[in-house]
Amino acid sequence: MSQKVYQRIAGELEQMIRSGELKPMSRLPAERDLAAQFEVSRTTIREALMVLEAGEIIRIKDRSGAYVLPVARKSAGILHSIEATPGPHEVLQMRRLIEGEACFLVALNGSRRAIDAIVDANTANAEVPPDDTPEFHDATKQFHLSIAQGSENSLFVELLEYLWDQKSGPLWENWYGSTRSRQNRIAVLANNQEVTDAIVARRPQAARTAMQRHIDWMISRFLSY
Repeated sequence: MSQKVYQRIAGELEQMIRSGELKPMSRLPAERDLAAQFEVSRTTIREALMVLEAGEIIRIKDRSGAYVLPVARKSAGILHSIEATPGPHEVLQMRRLIEGEACFLVALNGSRRAIDAIVDANTANAEVPPDDTPEFHDATKQFHLSIAQGSENSLFVELLEYLWDQKSGPLWENWYGSTRSRQNRIAVLANNQEVTDAIVARRPQAARTAMQRHIDWMISRFLSY
C-alpha cells in the first residue's frame, strides 16, 4: 500500500526535528501555516502531527499547539509501523459512506427480523457498563455490524469488518487514550439510540443522517485537540 500524504508530511517534519531545523522545546508553526507550506488540508496536518505525538517526538497541548520534545524518545522511523494501513480519517470517511447507506437501506427495505436484530444489538450495547472498555467496544462493533448485515449487502459487511480491523496500532491507541471517557461512551449510546429509532420508524433519510452525524462526531473527536 502506498504511503499516505499525512505519513509523508509526518516523515518530513520528523526529519526537520531530527536535523535540528526544528529545535527541542520549540513550538511548531500553526496548523494553517503548515497546511499552506505543504499545500494540504488542516485535517491532513492534524493526522501528521498525531503520528509524531504517537512516536513521542512532539507533544500536542490543548489550545496551545504542538511542541518538539527535548529528546526524540523513540527510534527514527515511527512511520514504519503504520505506513501499511489507511489513516484514521480515511477509515472514518469510508465508514460514513458505507454505514450511512446501510442505515438508509435497512430503514427502507429491511426485514422485521433484521430490524429486531438491530434493536437487540443496541439494547445489548446499552447494557454494558460505560466503564468496561473491551466489552463496550465489542458490543458497539456488533451494533454497527447488525446494521450492515440488515442491509443485505454482503460487501457492506466485509468492508465494515475490514475498517474495524484498522482501529488498532500505536496511532489509534494514542488517540483512544486521549479521548476515551465515560462521557464519550454515553454520547455513543445516545447516537446509537437515535440511529435505532430512525430505523425502527422506517425513516430512511433520518437514519442515514443520524449515522453520518455520529461519524462526523467521531471525526471531530479524533482530529481535534
